[in-house]
Amino acid sequence: MSLFPPIPLPLLVLGTGILVMLPCLAWLRAGSAIVAAVTLALALIALAAHSPIAGAGQAGNDAVLFVADGWFTYGSGLILLAAGTVLAMAWRRLDGAGGAEGHMLLLLGTLGAVTVAASAHAIALFLGLETLSLSLPGLVAYRATRPEAAEAAMKYLILSAVSSAILLFGLALSYLLGGKLTFAAPAGTGGMLGAAAAIMVLTGLFFKLSVVPFHLWLADVVEGAAVPVAAFVAVLSKIALFVALAHYVAGGMGALSPELSTLAVLSMVGGNLLALRQTNLKRLLAGSSIAHIGYLLVPLLAAGTLGAGSAAFYLAVYSAATLGAFAVLGMAGGEAELDAWRGMFQRRPAVACLLSVMLLSLAGIPPVAGFFAKAYILTAAMSADRIVLSAAVIVGSVIGLYYYLNVARTMMAPTPADAAATGREGAPSYPGPAALLAVVVILLGLLPGPLVRWSGGLVAGMTARPHAFLYALGASPAPAPFPR
Repeated sequence: MSLFPPIPLPLLVLGTGILVMLPCLAWLRAGSAIVAAVTLALALIALAAHSPIAGAGQAGNDAVLFVADGWFTYGSGLILLAAGTVLAMAWRRLDGAGGAEGHMLLLLGTLGAVTVAASAHAIALFLGLETLSLSLPGLVAYRATRPEAAEAAMKYLILSAVSSAILLFGLALSYLLGGKLTFAAPAGTGGMLGAAAAIMVLTGLFFKLSVVPFHLWLADVVEGAAVPVAAFVAVLSKIALFVALAHYVAGGMGALSPELSTLAVLSMVGGNLLALRQTNLKRLLAGSSIAHIGYLLVPLLAAGTLGAGSAAFYLAVYSAATLGAFAVLGMAGGEAELDAWRGMFQRRPAVACLLSVMLLSLAGIPPVAGFFAKAYILTAAMSADRIVLSAAVIVGSVIGLYYYLNVARTMMAPTPADAAATGREGAPSYPGPAALLAVVVILLGLLPGPLVRWSGGLVAGMTARPHAFLYALGASPAPAPFPR
């Protein structure tokens, strides 16, 4: 048995980039943004060229630390692209006089997210989650000029600690049940103890995913954070945790299917109702994020090839539209109060048009990508005879139409005579990310077929064979860590 387990190449690249950044921060106090950008680009290239490690082997299922299946490849690609977008949005916010540690925190959070997406072992998962969770409060409070930022960081830290404790207790129960630390749901065995372990692990993950009723303080955290950090919380961390959830339920969660369906319905309806009352765009997008996590649970519960493919496509569309919405807020200087956007079509038509494209996608209105993403998950739910979930998708989408279109209506209203200029958080950010994401959302709406076929084929292999290849300890081929 080797002393150090083989590690997926993107993790090595991210870790190396962080080590390179340390002397930049200690000695030069400059160049951290360039190091972060190069590291993310190299990690993305490494992911595209990744291959099984020669000699990866086994010492039993419990020796498997990381897995490189379709979900890892797809989810990690989205994570790295999302991190690059956040870096472009925060290029000037995280650098300059007074320190540049923000880029270090951004890379640490990305490293934690990719580790979570690659985890096939309880220890690897927990270390990845803690790396991600401990970097986020620092990002939320980093160089903040508003008191609500410190409050948001403290609330996120408390939520993270509670959810990590519950998750760790569930993993300990799983170990007590099977004697292994493999990250997989009990496959119909273990009785009450197995059910308790699965419930606690899922509760810990749902706290971090902000599934109703575990969504406490998410809106406060998103509102208190700077716009790029809010995008990081709402998108990048959710991608990683959803991939971890997909890995966990791959072994079968039939016994808990009614409970998971209930949480999906609560999230779809509750998230939209929460967003319905908001007059702050950040809080509105936080409620929207909760609702969209509920939508993502639908194809996961539908299972099968169609369910996996629709979940992958929806995850990409949600990420692009939500990142785009936050990027547009950054273009407006971070002003999130809805009244400040009144008459925006007259004052800044480009900003208003970009935000409208993102909102139309989140609402699921054709011809942008959100329509096809919702149609795809609805098809998966109907094919699996999930009538209640299908009805909840429709009801939640109808509720969402009101508050998404209300933002567009507000921007079309006449400009008030005493309208204040937007830009409460600072200077407007570079418009490039928002424009690029708008093009992506429109193109995916006009030509969804290529991504649907590619993403579905990539992740649906889990339904036939759990993992394409594994990164494990030892020297002989390892068995699949997720038993059928």
